Amino acid sequence: MQLNKTVSYWLTFALIVLTQVAAFAQKEEVVQLSDLEEPADTSDILVAKGGTSIVITDEILKERLGELTSCLDLRATAVVKGYIFTYVQSQTEKSRNMLGKRLTYFPLYEAKMREYGVPEDLKFLSVVESALNPKAVSRVGATGLWQFMPSTGSEYGLKTNSAVEDRSNPVKSTDAAARHLRDLYNHFDDWALALAAYNSGSGRVNSAIRRAGSRNFWSIQRYLPAETRNYVPAFIAATYICNYFHLHGLMPNDPDLDLQLTDYVNVYEGISFRDIADATGIAYEVIKDLNPGFKRDYVPPTTDGHYVIVPERVMPAFIRYLNSVSSARKYKLESIEKYTSADNGDGRYWISKAKPQNMEHVDQFAARLGLSGVQIKSWNDMESNFVQPGQLIKLYRPVYIQKHSGLRIEAPMTTTPAAKPAAPSKSSSSPNGKTNPGSGQQSALAPQEEQTTQPKQYQYHTVRRNESLEDIARQYATSVESLKKLNNVDQVRFGSRLKIREY
Repeated sequence: MQLNKTVSYWLTFALIVLTQVAAFAQKEEVVQLSDLEEPADTSDILVAKGGTSIVITDEILKERLGELTSCLDLRATAVVKGYIFTYVQSQTEKSRNMLGKRLTYFPLYEAKMREYGVPEDLKFLSVVESALNPKAVSRVGATGLWQFMPSTGSEYGLKTNSAVEDRSNPVKSTDAAARHLRDLYNHFDDWALALAAYNSGSGRVNSAIRRAGSRNFWSIQRYLPAETRNYVPAFIAATYICNYFHLHGLMPNDPDLDLQLTDYVNVYEGISFRDIADATGIAYEVIKDLNPGFKRDYVPPTTDGHYVIVPERVMPAFIRYLNSVSSARKYKLESIEKYTSADNGDGRYWISKAKPQNMEHVDQFAARLGLSGVQIKSWNDMESNFVQPGQLIKLYRPVYIQKHSGLRIEAPMTTTPAAKPAAPSKSSSSPNGKTNPGSGQQSALAPQEEQTTQPKQYQYHTVRRNESLEDIARQYATSVESLKKLNNVDQVRFGSRLKIREY
């Protein structure tokens, strides 16, 4: 009897442990949504903090969602409303930053979605995953704009090492996300199911389909993990807020045009962000913001290439620079005629105008111009998703830089007061009374014999925390030995100022 009780006790204990392990494993495998709070069932969707309260009924929400084109059934559920409330009220400033970043990332997303034949409105999935933050990392290690786990990222060619994090590279990660979504759709033949599988994996969705006896997301929803159950509603809320934010008093924090109109090229050589900044005239911080996939502000050499993003207006100068440092290959502009522009505007961008012939969706109108609908709407303060016949549309166009010539500000010259010229003597005068330049007395117009010397000019770097000589050498494409010799040091300390090279 005692033996049976002991066996029963240990069997019960083992069952509890296995249950907890399974629950933990399930929790760890599910990708976390991008900081969205638990949805609340609310009929009041308020404007951004500080604004006048408004109430949106179910009918109004349903009507607005019905006006949008989507690959999903955009249902107006309580969970959807709860997420909209979170965007508007709970995370107002984060929402404003996210809405501004659409102008940087949506043009790229739309181009990649078209390339792989998937619906362009899948761009809103990145809003759910990362709030358009390329450096976002979830509690389980999912990283980047599209929140790839290491295993899935590796499956789609995204590399992670000490120098690069491809999951944070906007071009590479978006390319991988478009292919991954296409593959999931080919498996499920339904975009709602594909999105659910993107979040929790195909195995869980297949299991839910078997248990529910249905292939409709809304029917299998209760058999999915809690987070995945709310995943499609979160996507619907992101779609809504990106289209109707203006009705809720959310004013986007729009970025500079250099962060909106960008282009990229596959680079094989090792170059630093400093090199790119010097070659193009673009601020170092802009280069860094556009290329979050490089961990050390340095593009390492590779046989496969790394996508580097720069403002479109400086791409000709960047290509010229790459050809100056590469002996193995010839870099070319994709379209020579594209990189010409009128020489007007503020030196960076000029304004042109366009008039639509017919009423059409702003995304279609923008695509024919090589732009994105979000850019057209932002530049023209448009609230509608449609352009009207004869409407005057403002467009920003780059003034392309073919070759950047750096403007160097010289240090003040060290000079001594010049001696007053001696009065000409009679013996040194010509018969007509003029000074004779050939005499032993120097002419007042002749250059001084003693030349002033200008101090040497150096490029400097202030050492950041946990930064080594190796890190700094990689940033500036120089050697550790050169830095040691130039600064007469063997190691560096936080806050110290190092000479990098002489101008």
